[in-house]
Amino acid sequence: MQLYKELENLKKNLYNPFPYRDTDKIQEDFNKELSEEDCLTGDLNTYWMNIAGSLSYVLRGNSKRIPQGQLEWLHISFFDIFHQYRFLEEKMADYPTLYEEYMNNEKVRQLLLKYLSFQ
Repeated sequence: MQLYKELENLKKNLYNPFPYRDTDKIQEDFNKELSEEDCLTGDLNTYWMNIAGSLSYVLRGNSKRIPQGQLEWLHISFFDIFHQYRFLEEKMADYPTLYEEYMNNEKVRQLLLKYLSFQ
């Protein structure tokens, strides 16, 4: 299946170093918008690991075993889960490394949803 091959090819795009410089810069640039409880790095990491983990299930032929909560998160964008960062949606392109990682993960998430809908 073409979709499976595309997911297989995109897997390598999910294992780049985390864009700490950009997330640190965002926390500096938007310190008034972010509370002390907000942890952009941790929240992005959690969200992206859900995508990478779901991809692992699919590529190992275990898509039926993806936990329900994990599947539910795939259906929701990062900004819909973590509303506190919604102000970043329009500004993310100003942080190229973060933006590239975000787009890589978003592409895989969308393709996973499409792939899983055929299962």
